[in-house]
Amino acid sequence: MVGIKESLYVWLDSKLPEIYANLIVIVIAVAVWILIGIVANLVVKHILFKVLKLKRKGPRAATIGKLTSNISKYFIWFIIGMVILGELNIDVTPFIASAGVIGLAIGFGAQEIVKDFISGFFIIFEESFNIDDVVEIDGFKGSVLSLGLRTTRIMNWKGEIKILNNGDIRSVINFSKSDSIAIVLFGVSYDTDLLKLQELMKVFVQDTYQKYDAIIETPSFSGITELADSSINMRLVAKTESLGHYQVERDIRRDLVIFLNENEIEIPFPQLVIHNDKN
Repeated sequence: MVGIKESLYVWLDSKLPEIYANLIVIVIAVAVWILIGIVANLVVKHILFKVLKLKRKGPRAATIGKLTSNISKYFIWFIIGMVILGELNIDVTPFIASAGVIGLAIGFGAQEIVKDFISGFFIIFEESFNIDDVVEIDGFKGSVLSLGLRTTRIMNWKGEIKILNNGDIRSVINFSKSDSIAIVLFGVSYDTDLLKLQELMKVFVQDTYQKYDAIIETPSFSGITELADSSINMRLVAKTESLGHYQVERDIRRDLVIFLNENEIEIPFPQLVIHNDKN
């Protein structure tokens, strides 16, 4: 790089006044180092997301990969910044020498930031949650948009985004850690042939299991759960993929109404009988 700069300066000095030649060399050198910084960051991302195949290894690997990429980006640009200052003939020694003093001063005034970083480190490496997990923190439930060392961003179903300092996260409910359970409650009339219904539900649960990929095992028909005022209440339970129970419950309710109607089994609704006593 030094040899190229000298050759370029000699060539420009023969064409332009010295001050302009020196200025052009500095501008080109700064531009080259910025380009090197951009290329270096692209190479790091390529290594993390292509060679290590982080996307294929799931959300945790993607989270760590993104964090590592961000840290390396800051490190690369710090080095590039120091080099550019050198190209501008600015002595970087005072900056380096004062870094320890500045770091000590910041440490006293930024204890909360340090706490956030430590908490973020443990959240990531203990795998409390990852990007795209559905969690509930401090009563706010949503999907994790980003997870850094200092802050975590969560978006709920309304599109509202909550930004949390990692140091303030005390407890987390992670809904993406295990399988989910779909529970469907329904009622039939007291005139229903319960033995017939029992046999029909064996067919229904098998058909339901084969129909929906989100259901990971044959649903269970629990039978009678309550003798209500106007119906005999039943329950059907299905184990689903993580967070798949919402859609599965809606699908089963729709299929159940169609299935019971086709088999002439009444789904009752509350009725009020009024006796008109003329006496």
